[in-house]
Amino acid sequence: MTNGGTSPSDAAVLARGRRLLALAGDARGRDSAEEARTLALRAAADLERGVRLTGDAGTPSAVRCRALLDLAEARAVAAADSGATGVLEALHEAVEDVRDVSPDLRVLALRRLAEAHGARYRYTADPAELDAADRVFAQAQGLVQRDDPVRAELLAGRGEVLLARADSGGGLEVAAEAVRELRAALALTPGGELRLAERQLLFGRALHRHHTAGGAATDLHEAEWILARAARGARADRTAALAWLERGEVLLTLAGATGVTGATGAPEWLDLAAESYHHGVRSALRAGEPLLAAQAHHQRGSVLERTAGPVRALMSYRAAWELWQRAGAAQGPQARSTFERMTALGATT
Repeated sequence: MTNGGTSPSDAAVLARGRRLLALAGDARGRDSAEEARTLALRAAADLERGVRLTGDAGTPSAVRCRALLDLAEARAVAAADSGATGVLEALHEAVEDVRDVSPDLRVLALRRLAEAHGARYRYTADPAELDAADRVFAQAQGLVQRDDPVRAELLAGRGEVLLARADSGGGLEVAAEAVRELRAALALTPGGELRLAERQLLFGRALHRHHTAGGAATDLHEAEWILARAARGARADRTAALAWLERGEVLLTLAGATGVTGATGAPEWLDLAAESYHHGVRSALRAGEPLLAAQAHHQRGSVLERTAGPVRALMSYRAAWELWQRAGAAQGPQARSTFERMTALGATT
């Protein structure tokens, strides 16, 4: 027996499956989707066989759990869907295999399972998937110490799920819980962490949703501050673009929120919103995201109508319309809104 309890044949099958999975990952990195799918299917076939062999041989459950985690990844790549049914099946089995054996491995399996439920929700829009993801993240959190480095990942993951629940009508209590989880995640995230800007973006969104659900005006000011930090510090242009757009929405809310600012303050917030959307356009274009750039141009046009007049607004709407067309989304509701505003302003200038 080798590899902590697997037979030589078991180990060879699993090793080949993992090698194919690594090659599939390399193909994905080169944007070779069909090659990645083919390799992942072959990897999944080997890993499925390896899982069966380890089960028949009475292999230690930790070894079988790792094989199931690899199988779940192979199925996700093959299906181009990390929430596919086969992925969830493998992850559920992995969680059960290490229930009383390896806490660290069980936390990893639980986190992967929670993430898969979140991915499935994005495909199905079934609220039950969010409930399942929330529940599984909470189970994983209960298994880690407060100073465990993985705790920040679990807090951020659960916070993102709660944010999705808040977006789907979860109300003030859910939004408040999202704020708490993401605030705690940020407190455990060091300054050089690659995912810092992404977590700042999530936290800013959670604060914004909390205000929308009935929270305090201070939510908006804190959201504006953290979103600006996320946008300026993001290493990925797409993250920066999303943060600039979210900050623009917060600034528009600040401009119009009763009790947040007086009439003399609103123009300043609007100017900052227009500037934020302008940065969003630039970041989205650098990221190769024409849809995001179109959204930013449209929003900037709507602000410029109020602050700079129809001529400058029209320029932004025209740029948005060109990007909607380039992205093949000219029939969407926001694209139609762009066209309507562009037409109306064009008739008056």
